[in-house]
Amino acid sequence: MKMFNFNCPRCGKFFYGDNTLIELKAPIHCPGCDKYYQYEEYVKVFEGTKDTTLARLNKPLTEENMLDIIYIPKKQPVK
Repeated sequence: MKMFNFNCPRCGKFFYGDNTLIELKAPIHCPGCDKYYQYEEYVKVFEGTKDTTLARLNKPLTEENMLDIIYIPKKQPVK
């Protein structure tokens, strides 16, 4: 799984996300300040950067362990 590195311009929180979010132009949620970045906003942050990470899971991803491995925000973005 290819991951992107993101440093929130608002709160400074550093976090990772799956590249599929970028390919789908989906909103990115900062777990530090709860801000949602729309594609048009965060693509500017990525301009000129090539930082990606490969993630390796030590165990298969299942419904039981999903929330231990993947961060899922509790609320939907406000439009």
